[in-house]
Amino acid sequence: MRNLLILSVLTLFTVSQLACQKGKEVTTAGGNRVLNHTNLEGPKATFGKTVLISVNTWVNDSLVQSTSRDAGGPREIALPDSSQMKGKVPAVFEALMLMAKGDSATVIQPLDSTMKKGIPKSFGEVKEIRYEVKLVDIITPEMLQQRQAEEMQKAEGAKAQGMVIAQTVTTMLADYKSKKLANLKKTDTGLEYVIIEQGTGAPIKDGDNIPTNYYGIRKSDGKMFDNSYDRGGPAPFAVGGLIPGFNEGMKLLNRGGKAVLFIPSSLGYGAQGAGADIPPNADLVFYIDMGQ
Repeated sequence: MRNLLILSVLTLFTVSQLACQKGKEVTTAGGNRVLNHTNLEGPKATFGKTVLISVNTWVNDSLVQSTSRDAGGPREIALPDSSQMKGKVPAVFEALMLMAKGDSATVIQPLDSTMKKGIPKSFGEVKEIRYEVKLVDIITPEMLQQRQAEEMQKAEGAKAQGMVIAQTVTTMLADYKSKKLANLKKTDTGLEYVIIEQGTGAPIKDGDNIPTNYYGIRKSDGKMFDNSYDRGGPAPFAVGGLIPGFNEGMKLLNRGGKAVLFIPSSLGYGAQGAGADIPPNADLVFYIDMGQ
């Protein structure tokens, strides 16, 4: 349904034929009504460019899709070349052609009988879909190149950091096995852990979604089975949605905290294991670095 809401196809139009003044509603050739709330000066979005947009999609009084709620913020999309549109343009794309960087607009898309079939009956009678659109930025090729260079540099930095963490975890496992590991603690469930930094942020609780760097090895032989550093950085983890030992270990920290967890198989993947690298009844060791 989301694809229907955002990408329902409409008739191609010529931008120069429309003048979307601030506070004035215009109707596009595709039959959509567009009200530009700001009408800022500057270059408009055009086909073939990459743009950064925020969109809230409403069906009657229900917010069914939101870039801030569902994607964590504005979404970057590449507007296809006009030759690829084959005479048809999505409603939001029509509005973007009338907007400059920083503009916001309301787009009303009437629904025909075919479109209405894609709307769940729970919404009742639906005659139109409303989009609240903001054109946050127009991304130039130079900006894309700079971003790619920054992402590459960030990925290389993460891999280098991962190599340091690997050595730290390997050393701590050796000390653990020789019973020389300092500051080792154990919970009532059997989770053993060493807190490296408690963290200065808010306490971590179930339901939190936290960017987390991690490095996991098998306790038996120290073989690495997964880590975030090789993928360029932290992964968003929902506290309470992971293996029990990992969930418990996260909640021992505040945001920004770091720890090494020694997770028995009963708090890990148990008798079923997980893929080729985590056999049944495997005890695991994780280094975790909780983001803010």
